[in-house]
Amino acid sequence: MQLQSLPKNFEEQTAALRGVPSELVLALTEAGREAYRPQRMAQEIADGLAETLKPEEMERVLAWLEADLGRRVTLAEERAAVSMGEENLARYTEETKARPPGAQRRKLIEDMIGATNSVELGARLIEGMALGVAIGIDSTQPAQNRAGAALLRKQIEAAMPKEKVKAQLRAAMPVITGYTYREVSDADLAAYVEFLRSADGKRANDGIAEAFAQAMVSASLRLGQLVDQQRRRPPA
Repeated sequence: MQLQSLPKNFEEQTAALRGVPSELVLALTEAGREAYRPQRMAQEIADGLAETLKPEEMERVLAWLEADLGRRVTLAEERAAVSMGEENLARYTEETKARPPGAQRRKLIEDMIGATNSVELGARLIEGMALGVAIGIDSTQPAQNRAGAALLRKQIEAAMPKEKVKAQLRAAMPVITGYTYREVSDADLAAYVEFLRSADGKRANDGIAEAFAQAMVSASLRLGQLVDQQRRRPPA
């Protein structure tokens, strides 16, 4: 469910580009739909997890997720992935200003952010999207003039220092996490944090984060290939 938003997020990034010809924006958008296709990325993440987790670890994690508690928190995450947007987040922010969560709830949200390593994962997602845009634009250059993925990553790091990005995410993450689990009880959230801090939970969460990051890089490289193919395609 969370992967479903990636093509749209990439399209929004390309639409915000300034000084870029409209035909290039269109080419990037079309390539992005294919490069970040959710089904393909889900398979890449599954393949990455298969190399990280042992079968018995997967079975234990799946057993937890498929129990009643696991289904409740997963359903909350799925609903948030579909409904989260600027308008809904703004409304939720105003609601929490009027009725701030109690100390226990704030602590649980803080623990959830730490247990899921959300700030690091969010930073890698932003970097991956930026890399996709950069590689797409770079692919329109003659082969001898292309910067290449390695140099582009250094340029992105210089323009968007990771620690600055993380600081911005730390400020935003309590609202995002609070919104995601707004319908989950304190007891369920505490149990979820406990699971994520367990050996199996941490291995699974870390494995998913790493597989997700690698899938983002693969999608970015795929995007460059698709834009290059479009550029070489003879006019109809």
